[in-house]
Amino acid sequence: MLKQHFKIYKYAYLWAILATFLCGTNGNNIPPFSFANLIGIDKLAHMLLFGTETFLIAIAAKKLYINKNSFNIIFPAFFIGTVFGIIIEILQATVFTNRSFDYLDMIANSIGSALAWLILIWRFNIK
Repeated sequence: MLKQHFKIYKYAYLWAILATFLCGTNGNNIPPFSFANLIGIDKLAHMLLFGTETFLIAIAAKKLYINKNSFNIIFPAFFIGTVFGIIIEILQATVFTNRSFDYLDMIANSIGSALAWLILIWRFNIK
């Protein structure tokens, strides 16, 4: 069962590792952006990272729990993606080098998860 779990969720786990690596990269290694670019590029990157994570979790769960109601799969995926975004921001404040906690990043992470949730609701025709 555990082997099947990891096989089905492998892309979600790999994406989570990538997101953690990117968000934990030493802040000195990130090229500087102007304030105008920072709002657009940085926040879009956060939305993409955590929206994709939410999407991958839900798609994997749908494969694992075929007979379950789609809403019961999509909402937990949204919740996990959102909490993961919050945890990453906390890690940036406490563990990662030259990184800092940013409420706007946390909001962008949550928006990415919410957008993925909406796409999944549309994709699975949940009414």
